[in-house]
Amino acid sequence: MGASVVEFVMISVLLVFLLFAVLQVGLYVYARNVIASAAADGASYGADQDVDPAVGGERATALISKGLGTGEAKRIPCAGSTDTDRASGLTVAKVRCRGQVKMILAPLLMPLRIDVAAEAVKEGS
Repeated sequence: MGASVVEFVMISVLLVFLLFAVLQVGLYVYARNVIASAAADGASYGADQDVDPAVGGERATALISKGLGTGEAKRIPCAGSTDTDRASGLTVAKVRCRGQVKMILAPLLMPLRIDVAAEAVKEGS
């Protein structure tokens, strides 16, 4: 009788950790998709002819705030800049977002870093 209780506890602990791991992977994939989409939108916005590319970074941060919340947006800042495409030599607006995603299971304290960059050809170049 006592052995089955011990076995149940051991299996339950493993299953709970597995559940949290699956949830963490799902959260990471969702956050990465939101950030990649926000960076692409910010780069596209920053590529407009009369818009400074730095504004694209601000727009991406605002979109991340809408998709993930203000707390996560503060942990994942985005910056817009101008760069030159190596292959074509055209001027591009680049938005780069870097930061960390919050862990569901806090005791592990493993940083989940996200680093996403998006580029769009600057109009008028």
